[in-house]
Order: sequence, then structure tokens, then C-alpha cells
Amino acid sequence: MDNIKILFGRKIKEFRKKFNYTQAQLAEIVGVDNKHISCIESGKNFPSADLISRFANAFSIDIKDLFEFNYLKEPQNLKKELSTLIEILPEDELRLAYKYIKTFLL
Repeated sequence: MDNIKILFGRKIKEFRKKFNYTQAQLAEIVGVDNKHISCIESGKNFPSADLISRFANAFSIDIKDLFEFNYLKEPQNLKKELSTLIEILPEDELRLAYKYIKTFLL
């Protein structure tokens, strides 16, 4: 099972890179030491509610966007989840899911 601290850290790193910030630049923007950013991104630390809010402001996003990280799970967990979802799909939805997946892969 993926750890929320690790997933949250991956999300912060993803946004930081999207905005082309270094860890030091993001640390300055949100008012923390750049070592703290490193610890958050590596999943060692989890930020306070106040810091989460400052991250959202730094990236001009809603706080909830920082917690949408299902796609960042470990590949084996994603495969398990997909497999479970596929097993419960009715036949018509299974065919539609297959069509969508094939479309994105080709």
C-alpha cells in the first residue's frame, strides 16, 4: 500500500517541476528551509495544514488538487486496482474500457 506522505511528496515534486522551481526556490516562496522541501518530496515529512495552503497558493491551485494522486501509486498497485475494476465491469463497459485503453496506447 502506498504511503500518503510518499504520494503527497511526489505530487509536490510534480508541481515544482511543472513550474520549473528548484527546491530552494519553492522553499523561499512558501517560507521554509529547502531541506524541509526535500524531506517532504521524499516522503520523510508531511507538511502542516498551513504549509499545504501555502503550497496551493504557490502553484495557484485548490488544496484538493494536491491530494489527487491516485495515478502516482506504485505500478503494481495500479495494476491490482485496474484488474479489480476490470473484473467488476459489465460486458458493455468492459468493451468501452478496452476501446479507451487501446486508443490511448496506439
